[in-house]
Amino acid sequence: MGMSSLAVAVSGLNAAQTGLYVTGHNMANSGTEGYARQRPVQTDFFYSRVGENGLGILQKGLGTDIKGIVQLRDRFLDAAYRIENSRLGYYTAKAGTGVEIEAIIGETQSQYNFQSVIIDIWNALNELSAHPEGLETRSNFIAMSVSLITKASDVYNRLFEYQHNLDERIRAEVKEVNSLVSQIDKLNRKIAHSEKSGDHANDYRDQREVCLDKLSGILSIDYKEKPDGTVNITSEGKELLANGFQKLVALKYIANEYSFVEPVLSSDKNILPASAPMDEFEPLFLFAEPVNADYGNDNGSLKGLMISRGTRPATYMGAGGLPVPNPADPAEVYRYNNDVYSLENCFIPQVMRDMDSLVHGIVTLINDALAPVDLLGEKDPVGPYDLNGSQSYTEVFSRKTMPRWNGDTLIPETAGNYYSLYTTGNIEINPELLRAGGANLLTLSPSGDREDNRLLLSLLESWSDRLVDTSGGERVGVNDGYKRLITAIGAETAENLNFMNEQNVLTAGTDEKRAHIMGVSLDEELKNMMIYQHAYGAAARILNVIDSMLDRIINNMGA
Repeated sequence: MGMSSLAVAVSGLNAAQTGLYVTGHNMANSGTEGYARQRPVQTDFFYSRVGENGLGILQKGLGTDIKGIVQLRDRFLDAAYRIENSRLGYYTAKAGTGVEIEAIIGETQSQYNFQSVIIDIWNALNELSAHPEGLETRSNFIAMSVSLITKASDVYNRLFEYQHNLDERIRAEVKEVNSLVSQIDKLNRKIAHSEKSGDHANDYRDQREVCLDKLSGILSIDYKEKPDGTVNITSEGKELLANGFQKLVALKYIANEYSFVEPVLSSDKNILPASAPMDEFEPLFLFAEPVNADYGNDNGSLKGLMISRGTRPATYMGAGGLPVPNPADPAEVYRYNNDVYSLENCFIPQVMRDMDSLVHGIVTLINDALAPVDLLGEKDPVGPYDLNGSQSYTEVFSRKTMPRWNGDTLIPETAGNYYSLYTTGNIEINPELLRAGGANLLTLSPSGDREDNRLLLSLLESWSDRLVDTSGGERVGVNDGYKRLITAIGAETAENLNFMNEQNVLTAGTDEKRAHIMGVSLDEELKNMMIYQHAYGAAARILNVIDSMLDRIINNMGA
């Protein structure tokens, strides 16, 4: 009887001691990232039968048993948080891109923005129409044309530089993905080893949950815990970690002419060339459909950065000219989808294309008026005259490496030949106009009369009368075309900011619910500590009483 009572007291002492340890551990980790509070699971030990009566069997408890130490987590809330966090990562990346684009174009600042350039060249044309013979008004028009090219090139180059900035962030995020998956793999092994030996691995599990949280912000992930405590991870339907084997997220150049990369699955740690065959890698993202909430694929900051950056810079020609792929050739379909998606659906390439379309419209509008072409693609025989009385067919805006004329025939713009395009980056002010006396070469008079302003009045009318091609193929005026461009950027940015703010609320709300369950309350832990201290003291007093009883019995036996 005494020995069984001693065992009961010892079990109570051990249970209270375990409770004190767990409570102290909770308090010590109250500020640890991702820590889930723990609780000891106490159950009744075996019972001893001591008899029976009319009411049933009489039993005596043999003490308290500790079944384990559990974490207080809600797996459904963990999964919900990671879904919301993934969408937050996507829209944060896109919203940040929109804000940066607006800053580059300068509409939100008081600097000399693109709209100011358009207004200045319009005013220069108006002044020129009043005094087409004046060297001062001609020189001012040439100067404003220089400003147009300078500003357009500055905006385009800064957008291109920002694409490179996003490319560096993509590389960094791919490195972070591999690091997080590697950490999860190591924690898998520690958890499996600890729990196999009978120990609990709650702290390792907390660390793994933190890694999964961070990974979910970069990629959309699915994960499943196996009976041995390890987890397998997939993203975009592709395995990143399976049965202790990690697949490397590598990088591959998208095109030979640019340094932009895309994430792929490959065992090669070096950046794969753009011409790498499909059997050497597996694309992580396949952009065969739009990315938005309707398709449920708007997730992960890495995808958000890819959609923001695109695969290359774009011109006013967009993705035109791409051949329809052979559906039986996966490599051809893959490259076609990437090209189309980059130029038609990605944020910066869209802005580049629309901005370049506006510049191209202005440039060709002026060039075609001053250096006109007939229906046969040759110099129009009724072309205007310069101040020297000559039909010089002098264009204002020139291609840097290709003249306008081959003899009397126009050298046309050709899709696929960048150097033939009147596109930002490939145009400059005609060097002949910048030389001394260059203003005399402006061919402004349709009749040879220096004061004949009919061509300029027609040009001003065309400026506002649907003669600038926009990205959708519709023809609008210069001012309307610019307004549409800015409105589209603002609407896209505002939409992404709204989504980001909504996701912030949803993500924070889900995390708050998690914290309510798994967070450590110091007041509650202090209360538990007092309970366990009292239980420990009670068990210790029982032991002292039993010890005194045994001492008295043993010492009196020889009396």
